[in-house]
Amino acid sequence: MVYMEYRYDVVIIGAGIAGTTAAYFIARNGFSVALVDIKSEENIGKKVCGDAVGEHHFIELGLEKPVIGEDATGIYEGVRVVSPDNKYYIDVMGRGYSLDRQKFGYKMYKRAIDAGVEAFLKHYFAKPIIEGSWVKGVVIRDRKGSEKVLRSKVVVDASGVTGVVRTSLPQDWWITERIPKEDFNITYREIIEGDIQGIDEKYAYIYINVDIAPGGYWWLFPKGGGIYNIGLGIQWKEGNPNPKANYEKYIKTSLKGAIRSVIDGGGGLVPTRRPISCMVWNGFVVIGDAAATANPIHGGGIGSAMISAKTASDTISDALLRGDPSMDGLWRYHVLYHRAYGAKQASLDVLRMFMQKLSNEDYNFVFRSNIVSGEDVYIMGSRGVLTNKIFNRIRALLTLVTRPAFLAKLYKVKQYMDQAYSLYLNFPRTSEGFKRWKEEENALFNDFKNWLKSW
Repeated sequence: MVYMEYRYDVVIIGAGIAGTTAAYFIARNGFSVALVDIKSEENIGKKVCGDAVGEHHFIELGLEKPVIGEDATGIYEGVRVVSPDNKYYIDVMGRGYSLDRQKFGYKMYKRAIDAGVEAFLKHYFAKPIIEGSWVKGVVIRDRKGSEKVLRSKVVVDASGVTGVVRTSLPQDWWITERIPKEDFNITYREIIEGDIQGIDEKYAYIYINVDIAPGGYWWLFPKGGGIYNIGLGIQWKEGNPNPKANYEKYIKTSLKGAIRSVIDGGGGLVPTRRPISCMVWNGFVVIGDAAATANPIHGGGIGSAMISAKTASDTISDALLRGDPSMDGLWRYHVLYHRAYGAKQASLDVLRMFMQKLSNEDYNFVFRSNIVSGEDVYIMGSRGVLTNKIFNRIRALLTLVTRPAFLAKLYKVKQYMDQAYSLYLNFPRTSEGFKRWKEEENALFNDFKNWLKSW
């Protein structure tokens, strides 16, 4: 069979947020980039998600902010987190956007194209081109079955949660790490039109309730003009309910006649954990959901996808300038990403597993006792640490505290969080130290999981 063959500096599989961001930055640095996606141009940007992102990501990355009326539908001043009994809430302040997800995604794509990226739409990844221990390109296939060979110095897997490129590589390569299903949330959400009373539309609402969303939460995000994004995420775990069934049973029922029509509905899978341990190989890099970069606590992945894309782009560009896109030449991506986001992710992954063990009674106790403030939650989310203020507050309330065992567990969690953060922040600077680091990482998280099982 005769294949059409093309050559690029970089080939990126996946034109989602991570893929288009990386394509833009790499092309802007003067390198030739091919961007491959199975979707047609009119469907670029379509994805089931919460449609929300913090403003700080755009400021930190030097990217144009979403524009109301173009690729955003509204602005949030913060997130309101509501207790299971609906009696208490914590306001976590921080400016963010409600996105028109498709228009936002298309804007990111168009920006990459305008920077000189060449797109292969309506094509899907068929197989990697492997020469020895190197990835030298990919074979892609269109909907009619015709194949093309795209050779490159670097291949980037931005294919989303499935990670179709990295999981097709030889299984003894570090980068093919399999993610346990318990580290995912299965989601279902609807975009609805209606009139929901008692909602302050300057907030995105997160509701904690382990009966409705075990291992996750349900959300109500106002989008303006009587439009709402409502959904839930449930930990992918044996015995847990179907998210759509619980959405219908609990959430739609509670809203009663407030919903006039359903504009769109759908489900998805979200990695809610620390990033995969190794994100590069010879001629190969993984970014976004393919590398499990979503926030472990709230599952938001847009901002972290852009961070992983930017840090990877900087690394790839530098490696190409030096003529060394080897694993060692690309290794710095880990250091940059963990410094920017990954260490926080690892810390929050510890907190995530702890929170998935809590009951509604536990959560109501935390809200009712005012142990945690909105500022504490913000610091938790932005830095990945439990602040000392929480424990100072606990000590001040000792005469009122009726659950000392719970508070002792919380302190133990802080210790594990701090260890995870430090471990990732001190990720080895070269691949030579990886195996030892991975042993330490396995030991830390296995020890934590065993501790969780003990109570």
